[in-house]
Amino acid sequence: MLLIAIAVFFGACYIIYLRTLQSKMVLFGRELSMASQYGLAGAVSFPFFWLAGAGAAVFWVLGATLVVIGSHASFHELEGDIEELQMEAV
Repeated sequence: MLLIAIAVFFGACYIIYLRTLQSKMVLFGRELSMASQYGLAGAVSFPFFWLAGAGAAVFWVLGATLVVIGSHASFHELEGDIEELQMEAV
């Protein structure tokens, strides 16, 4: 469901881009800028992202990335002069 929501959002953004090349969009007698059109597309698609669980997916990706990067970094040995890294007693 999340992939469908993302595809629909990017499809809407692409359609906005194509329509902006042809003519300006007018809503209720006001001409909308491209940024406001993208904002409107984001506001309309936000409930679909909420229902699809996009927040949970983002936190899973961030958590998995931190675990992989942290475990990779823990296996590296320090190179260079290690005495420079030690702090002096106060």
